[in-house]
Amino acid sequence: MPEKLNKLGMALRDAMNQHDYSIRQLAEFTAIDKATISRIINGKRRPTLQHLKKLSMTLEIPFHDLVEAIDYDIATNGKEKKSEKKSTSEALLANEVELLKKSVQLHDPSITTDKISAELKTFEEYAETHEGKTLAEDGFEAKVNHFGNVGPYIQQLKFWHQKFLLAEGSKNDLAIMGGALLYFILPLDLLHDYIFAVGYLDDCLAIQLAGNKLENRI
Repeated sequence: MPEKLNKLGMALRDAMNQHDYSIRQLAEFTAIDKATISRIINGKRRPTLQHLKKLSMTLEIPFHDLVEAIDYDIATNGKEKKSEKKSTSEALLANEVELLKKSVQLHDPSITTDKISAELKTFEEYAETHEGKTLAEDGFEAKVNHFGNVGPYIQQLKFWHQKFLLAEGSKNDLAIMGGALLYFILPLDLLHDYIFAVGYLDDCLAIQLAGNKLENRI
């Protein structure tokens, strides 16, 4: 793939420069082989879901941004069909949803994606009210400080929070972002947050479902 069309590689290089990471350092931090990282950056290898998650977390790039970069590279490559663009990103995101769903149901089999989607819909409507909008704007930083400023899902939420603050997006998109922010902020989610790590699995699944909805994946 020509380097000028490798949007994923450019995004990774930019983030590496911002963090002042070499490929060797990035390999150490992500536990991904140096040669593999180099091939991903140069567009000679398509990353796996695990590669994307590790790179997203280490370089603080929203997971969906990396997936969109892959979509762009496939669309502009010219050697692959448009249908492959759709199947590649959808396969990555569907796999991520399935992994999170299994993890959530391991701890509480009664929790389903339908239940979380219904909760998100309620929060989307709340995010359109003055009270909900204020809470989504003002309550995010405190929850992040409690949860920890790490991981691709927190980075995704930070990106949405910034767009929500600036009202960047359609009314529907802002409601979806606000709903995901409120699901994360409020202690009303389906798995209790006080069970650290386990309690945030449904938040991660909710964020993934909201992201898919924004991208019209499901």
